[in-house]
Amino acid sequence: MENETPKENLSPIDQARKIRDELRAENDRRENLLKEEQKLQSERMLTSSAGQQIQPKEETSKEYAEKVMKGVIKAK
Repeated sequence: MENETPKENLSPIDQARKIRDELRAENDRRENLLKEEQKLQSERMLTSSAGQQIQPKEETSKEYAEKVMKGVIKAK
């Protein structure tokens, strides 16, 4: 029992303030981590294939004719 640290004799209000300050510090730390994670995710998306231009699929003459016959597009 000699090695135990003595408990602080804080009033309930002081204990609540201490807990509040600890929670605020933890929330700030988590917010900073979230911002950093969002930044890294954005950079990852921009450098991956997600940021590349997608080439349109070439349409065959058969597919074009089917669309014209269905009335999806007008003939040129």
